[in-house]
Amino acid sequence: MNNIYLDLILSGFTYVILTYLAFQLMRKKKVNNQSDDDDNGGYEFKPPVIDLPPGVVWSDSPLIKKAKPEKVY
Repeated sequence: MNNIYLDLILSGFTYVILTYLAFQLMRKKKVNNQSDDDDNGGYEFKPPVIDLPPGVVWSDSPLIKKAKPEKVY
C-alpha cells in the first residue's frame, strides 16, 4: 500500500513540474523595440525566386501554347 502513495506523490510532482515548464515556455518573450536595426523593427517577407526546369510551369501561370504550322496544299 505504501508503493501506491509513493507513485501518486511522484506523479503529482512530475505533473506540477511539466505544467510549470509548459506555461513558462508559452509566455511571450519581451521584445526590445529600441534596437538599432536598419529597418526600424519592420519585417518584409520576400519569398525566394525558384528557377524551374524547362517545361515546368507554376499552376497559376498562364498557359502558353505554341502555334503549330498548318500544312498548305
